[in-house]
Amino acid sequence: MVAELGDSVPMLVNTAVLESAEIVLHGPSLSLEGRSIALRKTTRGWIRRLAPPQWRTGLVSGSLESAVRSAWLKLVTSVAEDPDVEWVSPYSRMIATESKLLQARHAARLDIAVPDTVVSTSIDAAPKWWGDIVVVKPLGPAQYRREDGEAMVVLARDLARSDPRLVDLAGAPFLVQQAVPAKRHLRVVTVGKQAWTCALDARDLPLDWREVREAHHSFRIAPSPGVERQAIALANSLGVGYSSQDWIDTGANHVFLDLNPAGQWLFLPDPVSQGIAAAIAAFLRSPSRDEE
Repeated sequence: MVAELGDSVPMLVNTAVLESAEIVLHGPSLSLEGRSIALRKTTRGWIRRLAPPQWRTGLVSGSLESAVRSAWLKLVTSVAEDPDVEWVSPYSRMIATESKLLQARHAARLDIAVPDTVVSTSIDAAPKWWGDIVVVKPLGPAQYRREDGEAMVVLARDLARSDPRLVDLAGAPFLVQQAVPAKRHLRVVTVGKQAWTCALDARDLPLDWREVREAHHSFRIAPSPGVERQAIALANSLGVGYSSQDWIDTGANHVFLDLNPAGQWLFLPDPVSQGIAAAIAAFLRSPSRDEE
C-alpha cells in the first residue's frame, strides 16, 4: 500500500516503532526520529494495529515490565484517539465494533441474515430445533496464552451437543449458533463506499477455513453487488470506514458471520488486493473535510 501513496510517505507508528526510536509528542506535534507530523484536522490516518502480535506478551500483571508496556500503549493510544485527525475508522468505533453481538444487532436492523445465536454458559440454552450439531465461538478474545506461555487460538467449531469439550466452556459465556451449511465462503472488504468480494469453495473445508493454510490462496474474485451493498451499509452503521467481513453463500441466500475492522486482505487475488490498497491510499492522499 505504501507504493500506492506515491510521493506521500506515511509515518508508520506502533508501540514497537515508538520504543525503538527517539520520539517527542508536544501538543499536536509528533516527532519520530527527526520527522514530524501535525495531529490536526488536515491530517488523515489509518489505524491498523497498535502493537505487533507478539509485542511484550506474557508479562506478570502488576510488574514493572507490565507498567512499561502499559505506558507505551497509552502513548500510541493517545495518538490513535486524537480527535482532530480524520481516521479511516475512529479508534473508539474499531474497539466497539469488535463485539460480535453488536455486529449481529446492527445486521439485524438492516435486515441482513445472520445465524440464530444464543449466549450462555450452557449448551442446553441452544434451541433443540437447531439439531444436534451447533457452532461454538468465543465471546471474548480468540487468543490466549497457556500457563507454559504457548500462544493459543480458539477457532469457531461445529460440535455435537454431547461433545465433552463443551464442558470446558462452562466457566465463561460463549456464543452458540445454529449451524448454517455453506456452499461458498465469502470475504467482503469495504473501504468507504467501495466493496470487493472473493469466494472460496466450502467443499472439504472445516467450518473455519483459516485452519487450512492453502485456503488463503484459493479465493477467487466473485463480484456480488447485493452482498456488497449490504456490507457497505453494515460498515456504515457500525461507524467504520474499513472492514473485512466474512459471509457464507448457502446457495439460497447470503448470511453474514462477522466483521473485523482491521482484518486482512492482502491474501486475496489481484486486482482485488491492489484495489483495496489503492482505495485506502486514496483516502490518505485526498484533502480532509476541512480542506475541501
